[in-house]
Formats: sequence, structure tokens, C-alpha cells
Amino acid sequence: MSRVHNPRVIEELRDRIAHLEGGTAKKAIVLPFGVREMDERLPGGGLPYGALHEIAGGGAGTVDGAAAALFAAGIAARSKGKVLWCLTRPDLFFPAIAQACIPTA
Repeated sequence: MSRVHNPRVIEELRDRIAHLEGGTAKKAIVLPFGVREMDERLPGGGLPYGALHEIAGGGAGTVDGAAAALFAAGIAARSKGKVLWCLTRPDLFFPAIAQACIPTA
């Protein structure tokens, strides 16, 4: 594995840069996917809470939009707190998607 793609080296560089900048920034709390190949490529090992994330389908078709919406809904269903859901077209209704993702007892 190349040193450039080694997440530990990248994390160490981020820490050194933060130290040089004099920042006392806290390490972000993240939501990991639980898939090693994905988590090791994301800064901090997952999607940071309290940040803006864009999730978009690969095309303009219904299938692409639905796949992206379900991916985002799956993430939202695993997190606690508020979620800001923005759309470019009024075709996907987040409360219905989120409700479908909540496990029932």
C-alpha cells in the first residue's frame, strides 16, 4: 500500500498541521459505515456529525435518485438528532423515507 493512501499517515499529517496552526480543534465524532474499505478512506473513519454532506445519484433517472435517497435515509436512520434534508426537485419526501427506515418492534 502506498504511503499516500495510508490513513494513519494522513491522520498523523492532519494532527501535525493542526499543531503547527496552533489549533486546539477537537477530533470530530463520526458515523462509520462499518465497511473497512470505505471507513479507512474517510477522514476520521466515517461521516462526521455536524457537517454538511451531499449525496446525489449518478444520473437524472428515477433509479439513481431513489438509490441516493435510500442511501442517505439509511445513514439518517442510524444517527440521532436532527437531519436537514434538501432537494432540487420535490419528488422524494424525506419523512416517508425516514419512517420506512425506522425499525419497528
